[in-house]
Amino acid sequence: MAVNREDIEKPSFFYSLLKPYVDFVTTTYFRTKIHNKKNIPKDEIIIYTPNHQNALMDALAVLAKVDSEPVFLARADIFKKPAIAKILTFLRILPIYRIRDGKESLGNNEAIFRKTVDVLKNKNGLVILPEGNHAGIRRLRTLKKGVSRIVFEAEESNDFNLNIKIVPVGLDWSDYLNFRSRLFINFGEPISVSEYYEEYKKHPARGMNLLRERVATELKKYMIHIENEEYYDMFDNIRYLFLPQMIKKMGQKNEQPHQFYAQKDIINNLNEFIESNPEETKELAEKTSRYSELLNKLNFRHWVVQKAPFSVFGILLRTLLAILFLPIYLIGGTINYLPYKIPVWLTNKIKDPQFVSSVRTVIAIIIFPLYYIILIVAGSFIAEPWWLKISVLVLLPFAGLFAFQYYIEAKKLCARIRFTFKTWFKNKDLQELKDSYDYICTKMNTITK
Repeated sequence: MAVNREDIEKPSFFYSLLKPYVDFVTTTYFRTKIHNKKNIPKDEIIIYTPNHQNALMDALAVLAKVDSEPVFLARADIFKKPAIAKILTFLRILPIYRIRDGKESLGNNEAIFRKTVDVLKNKNGLVILPEGNHAGIRRLRTLKKGVSRIVFEAEESNDFNLNIKIVPVGLDWSDYLNFRSRLFINFGEPISVSEYYEEYKKHPARGMNLLRERVATELKKYMIHIENEEYYDMFDNIRYLFLPQMIKKMGQKNEQPHQFYAQKDIINNLNEFIESNPEETKELAEKTSRYSELLNKLNFRHWVVQKAPFSVFGILLRTLLAILFLPIYLIGGTINYLPYKIPVWLTNKIKDPQFVSSVRTVIAIIIFPLYYIILIVAGSFIAEPWWLKISVLVLLPFAGLFAFQYYIEAKKLCARIRFTFKTWFKNKDLQELKDSYDYICTKMNTITK
């Protein structure tokens, strides 16, 4: 078990054994789609630079979808407790010290930078979150100098023979917190650091700045980037609200990667529109804000308004299916209640919402196998065939996932029923919601190309 930082780039049997399981949990917590994995160079020295919006999950997302066992750089304050530091080192995470960690601690970075050279030369792959810290906004913030410094120090110490490739990775989370939310991972075209050798040799600071700017420019192509701060909420709402119509305009299916590119087009068209239409933009922002308020007040999601109206026959059919599958839900939900709820209970007091899914995932990685082992041991006292016990062990997780999906579909059914009843009784808030939605869609149809 490699817990020595000096050997962090070397193979570890226990890490290799654990990685597939951690990858499975990560991509189960978030329904994950990847795009452009072909952009990852083969047999090259690679640095991955994902955008940073969702704490540890950003790193786990990359880990789950690359074939190597990369080493990560993370902020040093999470290494304060020795036991935690050993776990993080086992997970191939190295600390990076910041000025807020104390000016005297910055000297520790020299040893870390030297170790990254070993990691790169070993072709593990290095993952650097270039924004430095996370923020729950869909915008690329100013990149730190760390990427450029590490790259050029590594190249310089090896006579510029490493030919490092930087792969920008766009991460798009539909929701940062909730289980079974969607994650889209978009691997960008690699940036060859050799393009900046000459500039760096002449003017090191300028060479590093040019590379940092290039990484930022490329990364924005592969993530949802809302540059406008004044109308950020409007952009963020409309990219979901108008998505189905934009997909139809593009003549594509409502799935990834088409959803990603449709949202990029919506944002680009809005950027062009607001530059020359200040008054209309203000009115559109007001309508969108009111739409959002009403959506929250009525406790609906975008999809409800987008898919309405709902047929009575469809509601009755869904209700019948819900009744038929209710026993399976009750069994699966009851058996799996504790492992699903314990991570929720233990994270209720976390103040930073971006840390919630990270902590829940780590707890789930530990608690689910322990819980199922306890059930199997308890069940071993019952005189049943061994094959039946193994079957139960295999089916338990699937029963839990079924129960969770049943719960989500039941909530959607309730939303359909509530929407239909409010329509029948001419609810004023609902009518205003639909009017706002129609206004926004009509406006967006004229704005988008």
